Amino acid sequence: MVCSKSGLNILSLVLSIFVIKPTIAIKTRLTWVNGIGHNLDHMEDGKTTISDLFGGKTCEFCHNPTGMARDDDYVGYIGDLTQAGTQKLGRVTEDVDKLVK
Repeated sequence: MVCSKSGLNILSLVLSIFVIKPTIAIKTRLTWVNGIGHNLDHMEDGKTTISDLFGGKTCEFCHNPTGMARDDDYVGYIGDLTQAGTQKLGRVTEDVDKLVK
């Protein structure tokens, strides 16, 4: 098989388009936002576990306060569930604004 000089130029052009060149790494932050019914103790414990899963990278959490006074507080759980439902429907709450900041 014989390749012409123009054929090699086209091939090198095509390869230069498809070859991924190294870029500067983007700085990332490992974060965790709690679910319904999580108190600060749950967040601290979870932060350690998540950090371990990512090779010891520091995990920062943003605690969305729970309405639950203790783990068996169903009234507080319903309040948390109601808040999460309204957020899911698109209502921006004070907690959402805090998380964004």
